[in-house]
Amino acid sequence: MYKFSQSLLGVLLVIMLSAHAEESRIEAQLNEQAPPIIPLKEVIGEKAFDEAMASGKYSFATNFKCRLCHRDFFVGRKQDVHDHAFAKVLEAGHGESEQCLGCHTTGYGVKGGFKSTILTPQLANVQCEGCHGPGSEHIRRNARGGFLAGTDRPEILKQMCLTCHSGRWSRAFDDFEAAYNSYKTAKPGDKQ
Repeated sequence: MYKFSQSLLGVLLVIMLSAHAEESRIEAQLNEQAPPIIPLKEVIGEKAFDEAMASGKYSFATNFKCRLCHRDFFVGRKQDVHDHAFAKVLEAGHGESEQCLGCHTTGYGVKGGFKSTILTPQLANVQCEGCHGPGSEHIRRNARGGFLAGTDRPEILKQMCLTCHSGRWSRAFDDFEAAYNSYKTAKPGDKQ
C-alpha cells in the first residue's frame, strides 16, 4: 500500500509541475504584449485580407447557417475541442486577452467577428468560419467555393491550422498531415 501511495504521489506531483510550467509559459507569452493573431490575415497577407474584407462580400454567418447544409460534419464535430475552445480560455482566466481570442473564437479582430460574450456570443469558440473565413460568399454561391480558406485551397487551409497550432501557443502537431486528413471527414460521434 505504501509503494502504491508513493507512486500515486509521484504521478500527481509530475502532473502539478507540468500544469504549473504550462501556465507559466502562457503567462510569460501574454506579458510579451505581442499583437493579437488574426489567422486569416496571417495566412493570406494583410493586403489581400484588407481588400477582401473591404469588398463587402464577406461576413460571418455562424455555425447556425453552416449546419443547414453540412449537418453530418457539424454533428460530427460537436465533441471536438474547437467547439469548446473559448471555455478553455475562460477557465484559465484569459477570456478578455486579445492574444487568446484570435485562436479561441471565430473572427476576433475582423469586422463582424467575435467581440465579446455579450455582443457576439454566437461567435465564441472556433467554428467553421474560424478556419475557413467568413461564409457569406460561400452561401451566396450555393456552397460552390467562396471561402478565403476553403477546401479548394488546401495550402491556405493548412496554414490556417498552423497559425494557431504552433509551438508558441498551443499544441503543435506530432503528425500534421494525419491530423489534417482526419479532420476532412467527420461523422456523428467522431472525437478529435
